[in-house]
Amino acid sequence: MDHQPFEDWLLNAETLDPRQREELNAHLQGCRACSALSAVDHALQTARQVEPRRGFVNRFQLRLAGNKQGLRRRNALGFALLTLSISGLLTAAALPLLRSVVQSPVDLAASWLSGLAGLWASIQALFHAGTVLLRVAPGFVPVYIWAILLFGLTGWSVAWVYSLMRYTRIAQGA
Repeated sequence: MDHQPFEDWLLNAETLDPRQREELNAHLQGCRACSALSAVDHALQTARQVEPRRGFVNRFQLRLAGNKQGLRRRNALGFALLTLSISGLLTAAALPLLRSVVQSPVDLAASWLSGLAGLWASIQALFHAGTVLLRVAPGFVPVYIWAILLFGLTGWSVAWVYSLMRYTRIAQGA
């Protein structure tokens, strides 16, 4: 049994036409859940509203300010503990490096320069190998494979741009 239209009619306080009113009454006679919902809704609609005691707003604002101050204190303490623990871990990780700097800064600088020179040589070798592959590979791969790759890359690019457009539309609240 579909309760959705009856629940909507009960909870939205819409004015119903006579046919809808008859359908609702017939449904309420046969459905205990919807009749209970109707009774609760009627009780809430007819309940007497009680005025808050004098000074309620001031007491509430004071309690809220106290809660905010406690939250700020806990956040500051948590941030301080996080900062101290990260600083301790970084110091423990960097301690061997600091020892080598203090003992022999020239050896450390030489090893760094050697590592950078090796990295530069590796990048150059990869660049040269890539250019050779780019010159040779097109002859080994059939044209239809290149076409499939091109169409696939185009489709992926279109899907990516579309998803970015959708995301920005959602993020802007449009």
